[in-house]
Amino acid sequence: MSTLSRTRDGKTAGAVSGSRRNTGLIGAVLFIVSESMFFLGLFLAWFSLRTMSQTWPPPDTPALSMTLPAINTLILAISVALMAWADRGIAAGDTRRLQTGVGAAAILGLLFMAVQVYEFANLGFAPYSHAYGSAFFFLMGFHVARVFGGVVFMTIILVRAFMGQFSPSRRTAVQACALYWYFIAGVWLAVFWTLYLLK
Repeated sequence: MSTLSRTRDGKTAGAVSGSRRNTGLIGAVLFIVSESMFFLGLFLAWFSLRTMSQTWPPPDTPALSMTLPAINTLILAISVALMAWADRGIAAGDTRRLQTGVGAAAILGLLFMAVQVYEFANLGFAPYSHAYGSAFFFLMGFHVARVFGGVVFMTIILVRAFMGQFSPSRRTAVQACALYWYFIAGVWLAVFWTLYLLK
């Protein structure tokens, strides 16, 4: 009887744990969906302004350099690979791999923001220069804010990893963080194409 009771208790605990993991990931996905709708609105605003303007960007606007955005694209691509590597590591029970991957990805996130701030300071136009400048800084600024949020999320994951709070069966927060970082990288690709490549 006691053996049967322990078996039932184990199954119940496993079911509860699995339910919590599913709920956590569903919450993360719903949050990402809401963020997607927000950025969709920003892109629609950009294209609306572009459609209503006779010239876009205005004739006196300095041409955008591709160098820094290309560097940032590479930075985010490497950070995404590191996050995936870290997630697979903790799935296999490798806490050190989780710590290394998330820590390196967070550093690259900080580097991304530093490069972006440098670009903002050297664009040759400001948010108040014209509608193009306002839309450009608005869209880019909100993406940088999300990158900052992702770095904060990764920092929390890193602290918890050093506290030994993750394992193959307890990694929902890691998965949620990885999903959010993949989303941020995906949004950057859309931003990069819209602002720098689309003529």
